[in-house]
Amino acid sequence: MTPIVFLQMVLVGAAIGLFSGLFGIGGGTIAIPALVLLFGYSQQTAQGTSLLVMVPTALMGAFAYWQGGRLNVWTAAALMVGSIAFARLGAVLALMLPQAQLKTMFALFLVIVAARMMPRGSLGNMSMVVGIALLAAGMRFVMDR
Repeated sequence: MTPIVFLQMVLVGAAIGLFSGLFGIGGGTIAIPALVLLFGYSQQTAQGTSLLVMVPTALMGAFAYWQGGRLNVWTAAALMVGSIAFARLGAVLALMLPQAQLKTMFALFLVIVAARMMPRGSLGNMSMVVGIALLAAGMRFVMDR
């Protein structure tokens, strides 16, 4: 890895950290498109890498929310039980799928999330901008196939 590529990845990591803490999103919405589109990683490698990146990122963000009194530990524990139990299954399924099919599924997921997140009748709302950005990223993945 060249120093320039390393610096670019650090900058993408900064964006992941900022948006993860700001919006509570999994960095996969940023990391996966960046790794695939900017750095040429396969969809599966980008997804695996994103999962590992999110462990310390999520812990730091969660700690800040805990300090601010905005973290429900019991809800997190309940969600963890289900997510830990099925994360490996999801990864195994992703590794079995052809890259093009997985990219399409990921793009459609982004589009659906973006559409559901957009507030009705509120074009000036900042979440609309985020929704449009996710929609654009999803469409780019579909077109990149």
